[in-house]
Amino acid sequence: MTSLLEQADSYVLAAVLILCIWGLSKATDILVDEAISISLESGISELVIGATIVSLGTSLPELAVSVLSAFKGASIVALGNIIGSTIVNTSFILGIGALYGSIPVNRKTANKHTVLAGLSLFLILSSLPVFYSDGQGRIPQWLGVLFLFLSPLYFIWMLREGKQQNPDIDAIASDQEKGKPLLIKLLKLLASAGFVIASASVMVTTVEIGAVRIGIPDSIIASTVVAFGTGLPEISTTIVSVKKGYGALAMGNIMGSNLLNTLLILGTAISLTPGGIVVSQDFYRVHFPALSILLAVLGYFSYNNKRDVISRKEGRILVVFYLVYLIWNYFF
Repeated sequence: MTSLLEQADSYVLAAVLILCIWGLSKATDILVDEAISISLESGISELVIGATIVSLGTSLPELAVSVLSAFKGASIVALGNIIGSTIVNTSFILGIGALYGSIPVNRKTANKHTVLAGLSLFLILSSLPVFYSDGQGRIPQWLGVLFLFLSPLYFIWMLREGKQQNPDIDAIASDQEKGKPLLIKLLKLLASAGFVIASASVMVTTVEIGAVRIGIPDSIIASTVVAFGTGLPEISTTIVSVKKGYGALAMGNIMGSNLLNTLLILGTAISLTPGGIVVSQDFYRVHFPALSILLAVLGYFSYNNKRDVISRKEGRILVVFYLVYLIWNYFF
């Protein structure tokens, strides 16, 4: 497959990338629907499903891309994908959701934001070139191990919060999957999981080849095109939840996805990279500053006692921020 992609022209590579993103999104939607349906039929509580299957399912594209990137020695793609996904989730996707209806922000949102901001700050500070003798910024491997160690605590936290929220899984589950034979659901689950992995593998290879051809860092493609593509499951989940009046569920899924991406997925990618992930200069010029600004804006929404929702006006601001981020990538 790699040799065929290397011989293909740029238009074919672009088509393959778009096809992989589309396939990845569709396969993830099917996988989440089947997993929820099977779990409900097996008697597993909505609490457990919401805190584990839904969160993991919508983050599966990032997991597949990041792990495969690490195995292929392209961990910078994994880093760009996770940072870009966090930016996409908390700007474009959250903003689009707010256009369909108000999204509540409360103390639980503020708590998640505090943890996410703390982890992001720790990640950025640990990568600064001043801490390394060669003057090259890098995220140390021990940080990935630490993030993985903290991942179980995240799931425990989500389970405890779920007891208070009692999320309605039917708000995001597909009605079409109800009543189907269990064997059919299992086959669709396995087939969609395999398609996710295959699509992610081809997409990583395509990004690497395309980046070399057009002469831009593969981290830029990973943080924009790939991050947007792997964030598509969150877009559909957010819109459906907000339209059905479950704005709090949408906010919880976005913030939970960001934390899961940082702790489990990025933690896995860093842990699989001997010597840690070498950080390119575009992260210090674009991605890290953009992430910091966005978290500051979200912090204003979360901690301001005079507001309890993200309105349509603020949703437009978040969408505009993402467009500015894309332009920022282009110029730098």
